[in-house]
Amino acid sequence: DRTIIIPTTQYEEKDLKQILRIRCEEEDTEISDDALTVLTKVGGETSLRYAIQLISVASLACKKRKGTEISVEDIKKVYSLFLDEQRSCEFLKEYQDEFMFNDTDSSEHVKESTEQTMETN
Repeated sequence: DRTIIIPTTQYEEKDLKQILRIRCEEEDTEISDDALTVLTKVGGETSLRYAIQLISVASLACKKRKGTEISVEDIKKVYSLFLDEQRSCEFLKEYQDEFMFNDTDSSEHVKESTEQTMETN
C-alpha cells in the first residue's frame, strides 16, 4: 500500500474569524465584534474545535443573562469553566497525586497493595 502525505498549514487569524462568524450564523447566535475577536484569539491559541464549542456554551450563558448577543464577558465566563486540552493536561499534572488510583505511587506501596489483594486463603 502507498501513503500520500498532504501538507496542511495553520489558519490565519482572518480565516479563523470568518469560520467562527459562519459557525455563529449556523447556530443562530449573534456575537459582538469584540467577543468574536476574543474568540478568534482563543481559537488561535488553543484550537478551532475548542473555539467552536465555546460558541454553543457562550450562547447559553448569554440566554441565561437574557442577552441578545454573545459578549466578551460570556466568552470569558465559559473559557474559565471549560478547559481546552493544554489547560486540562496542566491541571491533571498539577493534581495527579490527589487522584485515586494514580500511578505515581512508590513501587513499595504498590507491591504491598498487590500482595494484599492477591492473598488467597
